Amino acid sequence: MECIHISSVILAGASPFFLKLFSNGMLETGEQYETILRIDASEKDALMELLKFIYSKKLPPEIVASIPSLLGILMVADKYDVSSCVRHCTCLLLELDMNLDTATYCLEIYSNVSASQVIKPISKAAQEFLVARYKENILKLQEEVDQLPLSSFEVVFCEDELNLTEDDAYDIVLKWARARYPIMDDRHEVLNSNLARFVRVRYMTHKKLREILEIEDVDHDTASKLVIDALFFKVENPPLPTRALTSEELTGHPVRVVEFRKPNKKANVYLTVMRSDCQNLSVNGRIMSRAFYVHGQVFQIIAQRCSEEMQSFGLFLKCVHDGTPTIVKVDYEFWVRERSKKTDVSKLKESYDFTYIDCPGRGTLNLCSMSWASFIGNDSLYFTNDMLLLKVHISFKLE
Repeated sequence: MECIHISSVILAGASPFFLKLFSNGMLETGEQYETILRIDASEKDALMELLKFIYSKKLPPEIVASIPSLLGILMVADKYDVSSCVRHCTCLLLELDMNLDTATYCLEIYSNVSASQVIKPISKAAQEFLVARYKENILKLQEEVDQLPLSSFEVVFCEDELNLTEDDAYDIVLKWARARYPIMDDRHEVLNSNLARFVRVRYMTHKKLREILEIEDVDHDTASKLVIDALFFKVENPPLPTRALTSEELTGHPVRVVEFRKPNKKANVYLTVMRSDCQNLSVNGRIMSRAFYVHGQVFQIIAQRCSEEMQSFGLFLKCVHDGTPTIVKVDYEFWVRERSKKTDVSKLKESYDFTYIDCPGRGTLNLCSMSWASFIGNDSLYFTNDMLLLKVHISFKLE
């Protein structure tokens, strides 16, 4: 047991916890007395720094530069209700550069401590770091992904915009589970609980669905339920009707479609175009995506070098009809990735009722509000590693 001499008045003024601890009528008497505070051994260093902060309103440089140390003090400050220290630590943490080790540490702490709301801003910063790190490069960083703890892996694989197919996602999840959980019972538990959250099984190929039934890593009952659900989904959403589509609609640029059913039918569609493809476009030249399904309706994305007076980059959404007199009512939004912000920026949001006699597509002649020369130039904001990353959000209107 360690004896520490403190001013009860100063501590009580900084924290309701200490005010209650010392509220026996002796705060103002000046009489000295002994108070015993029992703490966990792991809290000792952080508590000592907290007491120093209450007196000086400062933390030493070696603490300020360390995310684990600041987190430790932050949680002790929250436990003892020293709000000024909580705010100070939070501000310092948000100013520090995040890296892989600190991001995974923050998320582990966030998922395991009662003071999770206190470190929520730090946890959010860690989540954003991990998503940005793996969203476009997850296949290249496979070995690194295999070492992520469950809390960090969950953040990455619950992200809607990972640049990979569901077959690839399944392979990564299985490899990660085998690396992190060598004991079969542990692997069963984590995959039975999380496989359907990490992988959109409905969009896996039949070959991979068969594999789920054959491996031992997933409980047989769980695997059967996932595969049966996927097969029923595929029956209700058959492959594209190839006879009704042109060769251009069937063989265009591939897209990745992520569908959602609640609260209404909608989807995010991702199209990546290389800078060289754009550079090779003549005036009015087009880059056509492969036709794709969104909740039973066929669409296509068209990128074009438009022949306005100054020329520009246009983007259009086309609804592919089979000739029947139907109306497809949708809200659509075009997004493009900005290199400097490392995030997608909304460029156009409209509603439209597509009919079977529609023109080739709906959209904008100048998506990025600039000339073609500025758009395609080497210093363009819209090419990341010579790739133009486009997203189209399609939402069906509620009747």
